[in-house]
Amino acid sequence: MVHDNSLRKKVLFSDIDGTLTNIITGEYSCSKTAIQTLKQRDVPVILCSAKTMAEQELIRQELGLTGPFIVENGGAILVPEGYFNKSVFCQDGKRLGKFVIVELGRPVSFIREKLNVLRKESNLKFQAVGDLSLDELSKVTRLQPNLAKLMAEREFAETILSIEKDDLPDFSKRAQLMGLKVIYGGQFIDVTAGNDKGRAVSFLMDCFKKEYGKDVIFFGIGDSPNDVPMLSEVDVPMLVQKPDKTWSSVDLKNTINLPGIGPYALKYVLEIIMKQF
Repeated sequence: MVHDNSLRKKVLFSDIDGTLTNIITGEYSCSKTAIQTLKQRDVPVILCSAKTMAEQELIRQELGLTGPFIVENGGAILVPEGYFNKSVFCQDGKRLGKFVIVELGRPVSFIREKLNVLRKESNLKFQAVGDLSLDELSKVTRLQPNLAKLMAEREFAETILSIEKDDLPDFSKRAQLMGLKVIYGGQFIDVTAGNDKGRAVSFLMDCFKKEYGKDVIFFGIGDSPNDVPMLSEVDVPMLVQKPDKTWSSVDLKNTINLPGIGPYALKYVLEIIMKQF
């Protein structure tokens, strides 16, 4: 059977920092045109990021996104009530305001307890979000205080803001022995209790397949190693360039390396989604 690709349901999973936004400034104004075009073509854009629910809700509002989103590297999935009609979890799932929430990660309190033990047993020096006041966090991250507050509202992962490079192997090994997962992002390091973007993406892919049938094609776009679990799940994985105009080393077949740093590559994403598939 030959498929009319123009009629296939298309879904895009996207990282935020360094992908939809400028990794240095956090600006995403140049992403708005591409997002608007995808909305007009009825292509859901699913944010999948280390950012918190509070951070992503602000971005979703400003970009006009109304679909599901994945927070804190797969720690939880938020689905607007009524978004899916054929997924059982949406009928029986836990409610959080106007969303149905699927929690895949352990609470941040559990992770911070483990990190405190690691710190005492190893004498490794590192600085995490939970160690700082909002004023300190704002200065370290160079975020405005209101945005630093949103970053601090962590529920399923802790973010390591600074650690000596030479200490990273020891830190990662000790964390893993404690049942934690160390995820390297484009700017910071996240620590979770086992979850990553891939499991959350796979869950939502199943929801879309139940909703629209099996003839759905999934795209993914990212910029750093923490996007690999997400990109390994989708049909069409894509990487944008880092600020030095190189691409992260990703051992995935058929990955498309897009020309353009961060959001400046989105015009090529549109071409691929709309024309080639």
